[in-house]
Amino acid sequence: MSSDVTIRISGLWKRYGLPMPRFIHRGINLIKGRNSEYEDGDWWALKDVSLEVRRGETLGIVGRNGAGKSTLLKVLAGVTIPTKGRVEILGRIFPMIELNAGLNTELTGRENVRLLGAIMGLSRSETERILPDVEDFTELGEWFDKPVRMYSSGMLSRLGFGVAVNIKSDVVLIDETFAVGDLKFQNKSLARVRELRESGATILLVSHSLETLQFVAKRGILLEQGKLLADGSALEAINAYETLVFRAEQKRVEHRVRSRITSEDVNIFGARLFDQDGNTLTEVRAEQPFGIEVDLHIHRDLEHPMFSLGLHNMAGILCKWNVSKEDGLIGPGPRNHYILRAWYPENRLSTGAYEAHFAARDAATFETLERIAGIINFAVIGPERSRGIVCGKVEWTLIPFDEVQNSTGSNNSISDDSSREQTYD
Repeated sequence: MSSDVTIRISGLWKRYGLPMPRFIHRGINLIKGRNSEYEDGDWWALKDVSLEVRRGETLGIVGRNGAGKSTLLKVLAGVTIPTKGRVEILGRIFPMIELNAGLNTELTGRENVRLLGAIMGLSRSETERILPDVEDFTELGEWFDKPVRMYSSGMLSRLGFGVAVNIKSDVVLIDETFAVGDLKFQNKSLARVRELRESGATILLVSHSLETLQFVAKRGILLEQGKLLADGSALEAINAYETLVFRAEQKRVEHRVRSRITSEDVNIFGARLFDQDGNTLTEVRAEQPFGIEVDLHIHRDLEHPMFSLGLHNMAGILCKWNVSKEDGLIGPGPRNHYILRAWYPENRLSTGAYEAHFAARDAATFETLERIAGIINFAVIGPERSRGIVCGKVEWTLIPFDEVQNSTGSNNSISDDSSREQTYD
């Protein structure tokens, strides 16, 4: 292993459960036309993963549930052994996989820090040296000297994370641990991880929070069904992940619509995305208008049916919500079969994947006849990944302070003392 490579993974395979007899494997492979027993994808959590991570590199790992992300970290941490392949790691490794692991519920927080320090191979003096830092970081106050069995789950996670980020390690493994504590503690944890990165530690981070990954990691990989599908910048891995999820959801919804969505009051025969010429779309370019069409049958004679569409991003955040009645739609009187079209002339959605939530109601009584989450899925694409929920340009102006002072006059100027406190990013 070269001096700047901290982690090297070569041909890594991992299978859980008892292996199948070799003759059964061979029979399955012959039926499916496979040459190797390791090609049977039904039994493997990791399949032929090869990867190198260099010293001081921060690697974000993305993938759907069951893709093998946590298994990869557990193999690296030594919690589970690989079925086949080789893993090489240089230096001390600290796994933040299960923050409560190793804690003794009868000991106090302070005593547990000493216990975890001993498990990690720290001397007594080294452990005593980090104790004040852990106590300060966790903000447990008087609870730091009370038995851990009295802690809430959030307090337990704070203690585990506080130990993890204050023990000097060459390799740090983090598995979905940024959700602990309140927003202030999460931000402090993120800042500490960046400090670890800047100090030269190699960090592998698993998180479903894509914004967190983009903030912390520079490199990213995508795992799917145990295979390494993408390896590049964090942004490239995130975009590949969103595309994967979007395509999977699109197939699920298309199958659902083809099979018809039926309730006692409403039948949905189809839904599609379309452009200004009426052509069907699978994705929309950023800032370009688009429409959503729903083909539905209502089994009631409604004088004024009412509809709503909510557009949610991949994080489940409602980005736009419209109600037909509020936007001025008046129904054509009692009918059974409708083609509903909603046109969005101002598309301010950020690049990424979205799903539309649809509801049909009786405008007279506000009774909900049908509500469907994910009636259609689509992607907003652009040359670059946007930040935030909405996109759009901003006009910036940078003016020297003395010019502002001269233009506004002495009566409206800011004093010199206060101006020295102003900072501009």
